[in-house]
Amino acid sequence: MSFRRLGDDVGATSGALAYHLGAKAQILNEVVTRERRRDRRWHDEWLERLEGLERLDRQALAAILELYLDALVQGEARLTQLIWMDLALRAPRDAEVAAQVAPWLAERRSFWTRLFEGRIEDAALWAGVAVAYVTDEGFNSLVVGDDLDYRLLRRMAIDRLSSRLERDGVGREPLFSRLVGRMDRRLGLPVGDVAADAMGPGPRREAALAACYVLVDSGAEALTHRAVAERAGLSRSAVGYYFRTAADLVKAAISGVYLIADGRGDPPPAPPGLDPILWRGQAVVRGELAVVLAAARDSALSPYVIDQRRWRGVNYVRLLRSKGYSGLDALDGQTASLVATGQTVLFGVDGDDRRDLLVNWLIARHRD
Repeated sequence: MSFRRLGDDVGATSGALAYHLGAKAQILNEVVTRERRRDRRWHDEWLERLEGLERLDRQALAAILELYLDALVQGEARLTQLIWMDLALRAPRDAEVAAQVAPWLAERRSFWTRLFEGRIEDAALWAGVAVAYVTDEGFNSLVVGDDLDYRLLRRMAIDRLSSRLERDGVGREPLFSRLVGRMDRRLGLPVGDVAADAMGPGPRREAALAACYVLVDSGAEALTHRAVAERAGLSRSAVGYYFRTAADLVKAAISGVYLIADGRGDPPPAPPGLDPILWRGQAVVRGELAVVLAAARDSALSPYVIDQRRWRGVNYVRLLRSKGYSGLDALDGQTASLVATGQTVLFGVDGDDRRDLLVNWLIARHRD
C-alpha cells in the first residue's frame, strides 16, 4: 500500500492524499478499524444463530466449522479475510502491523471461547484448536474453496478434527489417499523429487535458495529477478537464465520451502534471539502461506496451494510417527498439520506459543 498506488486508483497526487488522509499508518488504522467492526458483527451473528444451544456434539461441531469456512470467503467477508490474511503474515516482521492486528486476533479468539464455553468438554483447548484450524484452512478456502476435490479433502479433515482423530470401524484414510493421488495427477505438476531437481549444486541452487529467502522475508510480491540476484550475489541475467519468468521464480521459491521443511535445506538467518528450530518451522509456514496469499491474487498459482496442503500432511505425519505416534494415518497428519500451521501464524501475531500444547492434546490418544 503506497500513496502512489492509491493516487493512481483515485486520480489524485500523492501529496493531495497525504494532505487529506494523513500518514499511511492512519490509513491502515482506518482500514483495520472498519474491518474489525464488520468482522465483530459477523461473529456476533454466529453467536446469535447458536444461542440456546446447550451442547456441541461431533456432528454440530463439524457442521459449524464447514459452514463457517464457506461463509468466511463469501461476500463482504471475503475482503475482510483477505485483509486479515495479509496483515497476519506481515505482523511478525512489522511491529506497526502487529500492533494493529493483535487486538483483532484477540476478538477472533474470544468468539471461539464464547462458542465452546459450557457446551463441550475441554472447551478452552477446543477453542484454541478451532481458531488455529480455521486460520490455516481459511487461507486455503480463500483460494481454492470452490474446487470440489479440495472441498472433499477439507470435509474429511473437518470430520476427523471434530472427532479428535477418532475413527469409526471403517477408516476414511484410503479415500483420502486416493483423492490426493487424483489431485496430484490433475494438477499437472512435475513428478519426482521436484525440490531436489530444482536445487542441484551451483548457481541454480543459490538462485533458488535466494528466491525462497525473499519469499519468506518479504512475501511473493517481492519476488523479482533483481531482488533474487541481490540476495544470491548473482547477476540478474544469471537468475533469468535459470528462472525466466516470475512464475518460475515462485516455483523455485516453493521448492526451497519444501527442502527446508524436509530438513534438506537451511532457512534464511533467524531473527536475533529466536530459537533456530522454532525459526525453521516459522520460515516454512511463512513461505507456504505467502504463496497462498499470492494465489489469492493470481489464480495460476492455485494448483500449488492444493499441492502444499497435501504435501504438508504427508510430511507432518512422518514427523509425528517418529515421535511415537505410529497409529496416525495420512488424514490424521493432514488434520494435525492444519492446526500446527494455523497456530504458527497466530504466534507470529501475538506471541502466544501453544502449538505443541494443542497438537499434543489432539493426538494424545494415538501415543504408542
